Amino acid sequence: MRPMRCTNKDCPFFVLHAQDSPPSDEDIDCCVKRVVQRATFRKGEVLFRQGQSSSSLYSLTEGMVKICSHTADGREQIVGLSTPGNLLVGLQSINDRRYAYTGVAETAVTACKVNHRALLSCVRQNGEVALRLLDALNAQLAHSRALMEVMGHKCAAAKIASFILLMTPGSERGNCRFALPFSRLEIASLLGLREETVCRLMASMKRAGAIYAPRGKIEIRDWSKLHAIADGRDAERLAA
Repeated sequence: MRPMRCTNKDCPFFVLHAQDSPPSDEDIDCCVKRVVQRATFRKGEVLFRQGQSSSSLYSLTEGMVKICSHTADGREQIVGLSTPGNLLVGLQSINDRRYAYTGVAETAVTACKVNHRALLSCVRQNGEVALRLLDALNAQLAHSRALMEVMGHKCAAAKIASFILLMTPGSERGNCRFALPFSRLEIASLLGLREETVCRLMASMKRAGAIYAPRGKIEIRDWSKLHAIADGRDAERLAA
């Protein structure tokens, strides 16, 4: 039986057959096709909830998912983000019987839904699948480290600039416009800041010519300035 055809070239479980030319959709197969099904979610839909039985992982083809936890008094704290690539949504709970966090679609999401227990069975039987899962774990660790650096001991302006850079898709060439799927309040929650602080500093970055930020959109207009703010070189002057 042939593996499932797939258009997600960034999935940890893709199999590439054409090595000498850019891959087409026909060149991509899935090495865990027996434990995968397609899934779509509308913005705001929950992929899984904290405390539920851990049944599936998700490899995103399109969209963004926020990973959050909920305190005893019902407050939400964003602890991670997932976009298409080598990340597997829900991987934080790979060794747990229940999800440690909640996954919510921040945009419309298309994903491959991977059965959790069946995937672990594949890992035991197939070394290639095990190596690919290790790659996904490494990608998750790298992304978590980057997010921790953003939320670390930087000043508020540097945190916001670093977050924008972390969220930016594609390469750093010229102006880059993309939809920011987070509200100012959500950014504040993620970075441990006040909503008013996020609004004020993003407005300052706009006046400085680093970004243009209409509601729900971000356009990076000066990469050097934004990197200087993220590195802390221009952050204090911006906040003054």
